[in-house]
Amino acid sequence: MQDCHKSQKIALCMVGLPARGKTYISRKLHRYLNWLGYNCKVFNIGNYRREICGTECDKSFFDSKNEQATKARNECAQMALNDLINYLNSDGEIAIFDGTNTTKERRNMVQCSLLQQCQNVQTLWIESICDDADVIQNNIRLTKLNNPDYVSMNPEDATKDFLGRIKMYEEVYQKIDLDENLSFIKLINIGEDIQIHKVKGYLLSKIISYLMNLHIYPRPIYLTRHGGSTFNQENRVGGDCDLSQQGIQYSEQLGKFLLDEFPTQEQRNQIHCLTSTMKRATHTADIVCNILKINYLQLKTLDEINVGICDGLTYTQIAIQFPEDFAERKVNKLTYRYPRGESYLDLISRIEPIIYEIERSREPVLVIGHQAILRCLYAYFHRNEISEVPQLEIPIHAIIKLTPAAYYCEEIRIKIDPETGERKQIEEDLQITRINMLTKKKSYILL
Repeated sequence: MQDCHKSQKIALCMVGLPARGKTYISRKLHRYLNWLGYNCKVFNIGNYRREICGTECDKSFFDSKNEQATKARNECAQMALNDLINYLNSDGEIAIFDGTNTTKERRNMVQCSLLQQCQNVQTLWIESICDDADVIQNNIRLTKLNNPDYVSMNPEDATKDFLGRIKMYEEVYQKIDLDENLSFIKLINIGEDIQIHKVKGYLLSKIISYLMNLHIYPRPIYLTRHGGSTFNQENRVGGDCDLSQQGIQYSEQLGKFLLDEFPTQEQRNQIHCLTSTMKRATHTADIVCNILKINYLQLKTLDEINVGICDGLTYTQIAIQFPEDFAERKVNKLTYRYPRGESYLDLISRIEPIIYEIERSREPVLVIGHQAILRCLYAYFHRNEISEVPQLEIPIHAIIKLTPAAYYCEEIRIKIDPETGERKQIEEDLQITRINMLTKKKSYILL
């Protein structure tokens, strides 16, 4: 977790027309900041509107000339803002105000309320601008037609109504101007152009860097542990040992699996393969990438968690030689730091640049890594609570295929037999993990 001045509060406020990716950006930021260990929460005005006014609001509800509806929408925005302020005034560190906020009047109201009612708050306005008709239509198709406003409407009528809603907002939309004296970033056409104004501070600069790496292009992300090592067989931690014979066999079978996933050399050449500098990982990558006829990138950032003075020991030996450390680790694996080594929190901070690397890639990504490293990466993509990270199951001799989408992450786990090459999907069948837009809870669908 990154250290920050705990009295400093941050409000991230979205701006933009509907179907411009505001909620997508909000959710990505929420996932990222919680993964870093900050108390962060999204306040989506649309959710308040659906709860108070129902889901049967057609495009006329968003007409600025509809005084009754405008009043209702403003009241919903005020309720969301009040809850956000209460959150920041309690234990919240970062709050995200997700809504259109398309007028100067609305933004001024929000800015003044935050400054008057929150102590020591920094505000960053994030405006998403898009005039690419294909991107907008694709966003409507992938996300808006499945939201609660249109569950009982056929796609054609829903699209027509939503385009009408956009038209209503366009009539009153005022882009952020310099004369508003706001700190802001403008993301134009999914990062084709970026404008930044008056952004100061360590964490806001980090948030800006993260936003600059986002895109909406789908691509698969493959996570796999290196082939089994000699230390795996002996149940030892750490070390820089090489692959066992079974680990070599797995690496060969993994290469064959990826040949099937990417049938042509042109497709394989697009794979962005990352691995660590440790022997067991680089040996796995050597075998796999030789089969695929591609290169890989070694990054020390991806090295396994540093176990310090426990390097090369079995867990039984650790319990005997360092009983207090062994007991402390059992109590809280997340915060426990090996003597002269690392904790899981240290690891999350260390691999943060890898998140940037994966997020900005528009091509398939293959990470050949280590158990603790992959736990941290997996937790980021699946929005696991930070306390869950040390317990996440990342089996050996298996590959996890993740395909991030706007509001969920599709997952397939395949166990590969090192000797026979037999492939078996784990957990009975294809599992898709979806995170509900409104409840923020995970649900699982077995297909």
